[in-house]
Amino acid sequence: MSKITEKKDFKILIFLFSIEIILLTIMMIVAHLSLKDNVKQTKSHSEFSDSLYAVSNNILKNSFNGEGISALNKLDKNDSSEDTNPICKFYTFNLSDNGITSNLLRTVKNTQMNGIAANTATSTVIQPAVSDFGLGAFKIHNNYVNQRLDLEEILSKPLVIEPMDKNSILIYHVHASEGYCHTEADKYKLNSHTIEGEEDNVVAAGNVLQNTIMSKSGIKVIHDKTLFKEGLESSVSYNNAAKKLDEIYASNSNIKLQIDLHRNAAVSNNKKYGPTVEANGIKYAQISFVIGLDWSPITGDRSDSTNPYWEDNFKLCMLITEKLEEKVPGICRRIELRRNPYNQNYAENSLLTEIGFAGNLYSEAENTAKLLGEIINDIYG
Repeated sequence: MSKITEKKDFKILIFLFSIEIILLTIMMIVAHLSLKDNVKQTKSHSEFSDSLYAVSNNILKNSFNGEGISALNKLDKNDSSEDTNPICKFYTFNLSDNGITSNLLRTVKNTQMNGIAANTATSTVIQPAVSDFGLGAFKIHNNYVNQRLDLEEILSKPLVIEPMDKNSILIYHVHASEGYCHTEADKYKLNSHTIEGEEDNVVAAGNVLQNTIMSKSGIKVIHDKTLFKEGLESSVSYNNAAKKLDEIYASNSNIKLQIDLHRNAAVSNNKKYGPTVEANGIKYAQISFVIGLDWSPITGDRSDSTNPYWEDNFKLCMLITEKLEEKVPGICRRIELRRNPYNQNYAENSLLTEIGFAGNLYSEAENTAKLLGEIINDIYG
């Protein structure tokens, strides 16, 4: 069977095939009306049935270049498996002083469109460090980037999410031992911030995130739990993590979303800080995101090759913030800007996510991880 790639070609073939079936039906009716009620009728009817079967079988054999009705399944399979321009999710945004909302359109991958559907915001400019910027629940804290950033420029193109049927998500932890409190008493243990293993820490929260995504969508999720002990409090840990990422991507080239899951830390009134928000009787740890831009950590210069994905990462944070706030108002603390990419240059979309603080109970972080997984499933599923 020659490959059929256009829907209109398929519709034409179905139409022609239907005409053939109609003609056969008319022939059968006419034959029945012409048969006489005698002994020869049975023989004639039998001969006609055999003839009808032979004709219909011949039509099936010669339809769709000889493959008959079975070609329909192959046609659908070929179109989906070899489609070089698949249907993707396109997210554009509306900006206003009250917040940022998204618009979803499904269309072919290379469609060109403006990423801003509407803009009534008084200002879209994020000022150089040190500064804060906000549109409703969308809050930017800039403590490091010494250049102006304009949302209109960042959003000049929409966020494009490709189908995940053959792709996967990676969860890992640059600081895998960052721990939470198991009890209220743990909040006063100021010398205890790290927990190795997979209990009451970010790895445990990563397990919840992984299981939520996979159970809701079936998307393949890789969870790397490597503990990078050296340089826990410095950029050395990011360099060590980069070496591990090189290994992971060498054998998993189809990763479309990379999540580096952390938690924050602060002390207030001789107690570990752990703010929460509540919705429907459930307490959630607040969540924040870090956007790494495109300054080289080696040369200190800005270059597109350093991190070509940071603008898409920015849009993804905007989208996730919107959806999280719809579910639990106040759950998103802020988005922080960094000059260096923080290993967010490996995948088309990358998140550096901080779920809660060291003073949050693990149960609160677990609730937030589950909610984040549901949101990611909504976007990528």
